[in-house]
Amino acid sequence: MKQTSSRAHKRFGIWLVAGVCATLSACGAQPPELIDSSIVSVEEVEKLEQVVDTSLPLVQQAYSIESENVCDKQGGKWKKVGRQQAYACVLPANDAGNTCKDSSECEVACVTANNQLDAGQKASGVCLENTDLFGCRAYVSKGVVEHTLCVD
Repeated sequence: MKQTSSRAHKRFGIWLVAGVCATLSACGAQPPELIDSSIVSVEEVEKLEQVVDTSLPLVQQAYSIESENVCDKQGGKWKKVGRQQAYACVLPANDAGNTCKDSSECEVACVTANNQLDAGQKASGVCLENTDLFGCRAYVSKGVVEHTLCVD
Protein backbone atom coordinates (compact mmCIF):
# COMPACT_ATOMS: atom_id res chain seq x y z
CA MET A 1 0.00 0.00 0.00
CA LYS A 2 2.88 2.37 0.68
CA GLN A 3 4.06 1.75 -2.87
CA THR A 4 0.73 2.87 -4.30
CA SER A 5 0.80 6.19 -2.46
CA SER A 6 4.42 6.70 -3.53
CA ARG A 7 3.46 6.22 -7.18
CA ALA A 8 0.55 8.59 -6.73
CA HIS A 9 2.91 11.24 -5.29
CA LYS A 10 5.30 10.80 -8.23
CA ARG A 11 2.47 11.14 -10.75
CA PHE A 12 1.13 14.18 -8.91
CA GLY A 13 4.63 15.72 -8.94
CA ILE A 14 5.02 15.14 -12.67
CA TRP A 15 1.58 16.65 -13.36
CA LEU A 16 2.37 19.61 -11.10
CA VAL A 17 5.65 20.33 -12.88
CA ALA A 18 4.00 19.93 -16.30
CA GLY A 19 1.18 22.26 -15.23
CA VAL A 20 3.56 24.93 -13.96
CA CYS A 21 5.62 24.76 -17.15
CA ALA A 22 2.49 25.05 -19.30
CA THR A 23 1.23 27.98 -17.22
CA LEU A 24 4.54 29.86 -17.48
CA SER A 25 4.66 29.33 -21.25
CA ALA A 26 1.09 30.55 -21.62
CA CYS A 27 1.99 33.72 -19.69
CA GLY A 28 4.82 34.44 -22.11
CA ALA A 29 7.63 33.46 -19.77
CA GLN A 30 10.74 32.44 -21.63
CA PRO A 31 13.54 30.26 -20.36
CA PRO A 32 16.73 32.20 -19.63
CA GLU A 33 18.91 32.64 -22.69
CA LEU A 34 22.17 30.77 -22.43
CA ILE A 35 25.37 32.59 -23.32
CA ASP A 36 27.99 30.72 -25.32
CA SER A 37 31.04 30.98 -23.06
CA SER A 38 33.33 30.38 -26.04
CA ILE A 39 32.15 33.71 -27.51
CA VAL A 40 31.60 35.89 -24.44
CA SER A 41 33.66 35.75 -21.25
CA VAL A 42 32.27 36.26 -17.77
CA GLU A 43 34.37 39.43 -17.47
CA GLU A 44 32.75 40.87 -20.62
CA VAL A 45 29.26 40.18 -19.28
CA GLU A 46 30.16 41.79 -15.94
CA LYS A 47 31.44 44.89 -17.76
CA LEU A 48 28.12 45.22 -19.59
CA GLU A 49 26.21 44.95 -16.31
CA GLN A 50 28.50 47.29 -14.35
CA VAL A 51 26.85 49.79 -12.03
CA VAL A 52 28.69 53.09 -11.58
CA ASP A 53 28.91 54.44 -8.04
CA THR A 54 27.69 58.00 -8.58
CA SER A 55 28.64 58.98 -5.02
CA LEU A 56 32.31 58.93 -6.12
CA PRO A 57 33.99 62.06 -7.51
CA LEU A 58 33.48 62.37 -11.29
CA VAL A 59 37.08 61.41 -12.19
CA GLN A 60 36.86 58.23 -10.10
CA GLN A 61 33.53 57.38 -11.72
CA ALA A 62 35.10 57.76 -15.17
CA TYR A 63 38.11 55.59 -14.36
CA SER A 64 35.92 52.88 -12.83
CA ILE A 65 34.01 52.39 -16.10
CA GLU A 66 35.34 49.44 -18.06
CA SER A 67 33.18 49.28 -21.18
CA GLU A 68 31.93 51.50 -23.96
CA ASN A 69 28.34 50.44 -23.28
CA VAL A 70 28.46 51.59 -19.64
CA CYS A 71 30.30 54.77 -20.65
CA ASP A 72 27.56 55.62 -23.16
CA LYS A 73 24.87 55.03 -20.52
CA GLN A 74 26.66 57.50 -18.22
CA GLY A 75 26.75 60.17 -20.95
CA GLY A 76 30.47 59.82 -21.62
CA LYS A 77 32.63 59.23 -24.67
CA TRP A 78 34.70 56.05 -25.02
CA LYS A 79 37.96 57.19 -26.57
CA LYS A 80 41.71 56.67 -26.70
CA VAL A 81 43.55 58.87 -24.22
CA GLY A 82 47.13 59.49 -23.18
CA ARG A 83 50.40 58.49 -24.76
CA GLN A 84 49.52 54.80 -24.73
CA GLN A 85 46.21 55.53 -26.46
CA ALA A 86 44.30 53.24 -24.11
CA TYR A 87 40.52 53.36 -24.25
CA ALA A 88 38.87 55.14 -21.33
CA CYS A 89 35.55 56.72 -20.54
CA VAL A 90 35.64 60.51 -20.60
CA LEU A 91 32.72 62.02 -18.71
CA PRO A 92 31.59 65.63 -19.19
CA ALA A 93 31.67 68.00 -16.22
CA ASN A 94 28.49 69.93 -15.46
CA ASP A 95 30.48 72.95 -14.27
CA ALA A 96 32.80 73.17 -17.31
CA GLY A 97 34.09 76.69 -17.88
CA ASN A 98 32.93 78.08 -14.53
CA THR A 99 35.34 80.48 -12.84
CA CYS A 100 37.23 78.96 -9.90
CA LYS A 101 40.09 79.62 -7.50
CA ASP A 102 40.64 75.99 -6.43
CA SER A 103 39.92 72.46 -7.71
CA SER A 104 37.64 71.88 -4.72
CA GLU A 105 35.19 74.23 -6.47
CA CYS A 106 35.02 72.00 -9.59
CA GLU A 107 33.81 68.51 -10.46
CA VAL A 108 37.16 67.71 -12.11
CA ALA A 109 39.82 70.40 -11.58
CA CYS A 110 40.53 74.12 -11.71
CA VAL A 111 43.07 75.13 -14.38
CA THR A 112 44.24 78.34 -16.02
CA ALA A 113 42.32 79.28 -19.14
CA ASN A 114 45.64 79.22 -21.00
CA ASN A 115 49.01 78.00 -19.82
CA GLN A 116 50.55 81.48 -20.23
CA LEU A 117 50.60 82.36 -16.52
CA ASP A 118 53.68 81.78 -14.39
CA ALA A 119 53.61 79.56 -11.33
CA GLY A 120 53.03 81.55 -8.15
CA GLN A 121 50.88 84.23 -9.79
CA LYS A 122 47.50 84.99 -8.26
CA ALA A 123 44.80 84.07 -10.73
CA SER A 124 41.35 82.67 -11.28
CA GLY A 125 40.95 79.55 -13.32
CA VAL A 126 38.18 77.65 -15.08
CA CYS A 127 36.72 74.25 -14.32
CA LEU A 128 37.85 71.53 -16.73
CA GLU A 129 35.27 70.42 -19.28
CA ASN A 130 35.67 66.67 -18.76
CA THR A 131 37.57 63.90 -16.98
CA ASP A 132 40.38 63.65 -19.56
CA LEU A 133 43.37 64.67 -17.42
CA PHE A 134 46.00 64.00 -20.10
CA GLY A 135 48.00 66.87 -21.56
CA CYS A 136 49.77 69.89 -20.05
CA ARG A 137 47.85 72.15 -17.70
CA ALA A 138 48.57 74.76 -15.08
CA TYR A 139 46.29 74.05 -12.12
CA VAL A 140 45.00 76.78 -9.82
CA SER A 141 45.08 76.12 -6.09
CA LYS A 142 43.80 78.62 -3.50
CA GLY A 143 43.90 81.37 -6.14
CA VAL A 144 47.53 80.73 -7.09
CA VAL A 145 48.84 79.17 -10.31
CA GLU A 146 50.83 75.97 -9.75
CA HIS A 147 53.63 74.73 -11.99
CA THR A 148 52.40 73.31 -15.28
CA LEU A 149 51.81 69.59 -15.01
CA CYS A 150 52.02 67.34 -18.05
CA VAL A 151 50.32 63.94 -17.87
CA ASP A 152 50.94 61.54 -20.69
